[in-house]
Amino acid sequence: MNSLFSRDVQAKSMEQTVKHAEKYMGEICYLLGSYTRKTAKLRDKADLLVAQLFDFASTEDPELQISLKNLAEDLAMVQDYRQAQVERLETRVVAPLKAYGDIVKNKRADLKKFNTDLNRELKELQKVEKIRLRNPADRQSIAEVNAQKASNNAQRSIKQIEETITDFQRQKLEDIKRIFTDFITVEMLFHAKALEVYTHSYHNLEAMNIQKDLELFNGRLKMSDTLTGYLDTPLSSHSSPLMNHYPSLPVASPRSQSLRQTLASTISQNNRQQHSQFAEKDRRSRSTLQRQRGMEEELEEEEEDEEDGEEEEEEEMYESELEEGRHISRQSYAAQYAQMRRWQK
Repeated sequence: MNSLFSRDVQAKSMEQTVKHAEKYMGEICYLLGSYTRKTAKLRDKADLLVAQLFDFASTEDPELQISLKNLAEDLAMVQDYRQAQVERLETRVVAPLKAYGDIVKNKRADLKKFNTDLNRELKELQKVEKIRLRNPADRQSIAEVNAQKASNNAQRSIKQIEETITDFQRQKLEDIKRIFTDFITVEMLFHAKALEVYTHSYHNLEAMNIQKDLELFNGRLKMSDTLTGYLDTPLSSHSSPLMNHYPSLPVASPRSQSLRQTLASTISQNNRQQHSQFAEKDRRSRSTLQRQRGMEEELEEEEEDEEDGEEEEEEEMYESELEEGRHISRQSYAAQYAQMRRWQK
């Protein structure tokens, strides 16, 4: 009877081990599955953020445009790493924990069989006790044989169940160690890669020249103000030069006939004066030709000086374009990584 009592205690301990494993492994599996699903949702939200950054970049000036595009590309690369994180969590963490549902069911079946053998042994021993009380010699020997068989079956069952529960406990310990080691490894890989990408993104954002975009914005703003002021000015305020140069003609009057006579007399006098002035204009034109030649030589010298100045301006513009080219050549970590992979291939 003492042996039966100890076996009963042992069976309860085994059932408690399986029960705890079923409860806590199931809860951990549920929580890690939820963790994986939340990570996948975070990846989807980050993909939407990447799309918005690309749309926003297309409406901005070059400096901010380059920075936003680089940031969007880096965020997209981080989401690729997060996708790998989700896949690894599903295969290395959640799937092994789900498998414990079937493992626990099998162990419960083994414990049920063990309990059945113990109950059979207990019943046979109870029969032997009853026969002993009645003292029939022939039936007592038969009952003792049956009790011995039941005891042997129980001994075999207890050994098997002990080995089974020991293997279960060993497998549980090894699986917990491996599962959470893989979990930490997956998290470390993702965060290490993400930190590398985010560090590069941080330096790209720090290199953004805000002053250049502000200068472009202020230039457009001033130009729009000038155009608005010109369009808002009424047409009546601008007096036509033709109207100033050609005043309105007087209305015809009776004095116009006397004016025509005086005009006819003055025309003849003007013709004589023009003939006398023609010779003098001829002399003046020759002197002006000489002055014009001297001015042309001075203009040629000034043009040469202007050409030298234009060459210097072109060189300065070329240097500024080179600087802008170097500035625009800022690349995202994703672009640099893609170039490096192409070179390796």
